[in-house]
Order: sequence, then structure tokens, then C-alpha cells
Amino acid sequence: MARRSRFSWWMLVVVVVAGGLVMRGGACGACTRARPAPDERLAQHLRNLCEVAEDGAIEPRTGVRKLMRYYGDHGPDMLHAFGATLVTIERVADDAAHDARARVARDRIQRPLVECAETWERFAEAVENDREASETLERGLTRFGRTLEILFGDAGRRLRGLDALSPYRFALDPAPRP
Repeated sequence: MARRSRFSWWMLVVVVVAGGLVMRGGACGACTRARPAPDERLAQHLRNLCEVAEDGAIEPRTGVRKLMRYYGDHGPDMLHAFGATLVTIERVADDAAHDARARVARDRIQRPLVECAETWERFAEAVENDREASETLERGLTRFGRTLEILFGDAGRRLRGLDALSPYRFALDPAPRP
């Protein structure tokens, strides 16, 4: 009669799963690098876009294509980082700490914009002086504007049904509630 090994299949499964967790860092909280705050992630995108603008100031047609590609590839991440920044700030209960956190986010987000302002101006000038680059950018912005208009309507019009969802509607409505 064959002797049964102490090492059974379930032990093998445990070893494989545990090994997988350790390899990807999930079993060691101190081993994993903390994910940057959402405003830091957004600021990094803005620095990346500055690099695109820097290249685009030299070759505007390529710069416009890279700019549009960057937004296509990273736009959802940027919007998520922006939304997560707002949520992070709004979850701070203390008003003074809330305002301080908002100022930190403002500084983080505005710093790459200010540092890159001259680069963006050079890129804009290069695009303006290149007919094909200018037309490509204008076509993309016009199309994007059309998308926003279809989704949200004209700037002067109210969003349908939005007033019914407003939490302030009843507070500001002088009519008695039923």
C-alpha cells in the first residue's frame, strides 16, 4: 500500500496562491509603493502634455496628432483623477483641513500649467502658422464641441430634468410642499 504524502493538493494550491500574492506585492503592504494622490496623477498628465506641446512647437502636425492621441488614450484617466481629487477634498470633514487640502490640489494642478505656459504658447503659434495642423486641430475641437453640445445642450439652455434633481430646489422654492 502506497504511503500518502503529507503534501496534498490543497497545500499546493495554497503555496501557488500565496506565492502569486507575494510576487505581485499584495501580501506585503509595506513592499508596495503607495499610489499617488489623484491630484498628483492629474499633474503628471499635465506634465506629459507639456512634453507633447514641446515637441509640437517644433513639428506642429505631429504635435497635434500626439495631443489628440494623448487625450484619446488618457482622457478617461484624467477625468477620473479630476473627479477623485474632488471627492478626496470633499471627504475631509474639518473645514480648515478641507480648504488646506483644496489648496494643495490647486498648487499641484496649476504648477505644471504655469511652468509650461511658454511652451503652450510656442505650440499654439506653431499650429497657427501651419495650415494643416491648424485645420486638424480645429476639426477635432469642433467635433468634440459638437459632442458636448449633444450631450449637455447649449450653454444658455437648462439641462432637462436637472432642476428636479437639485437638492436645493425645495429649500429655494417658495411654494408649499404637498
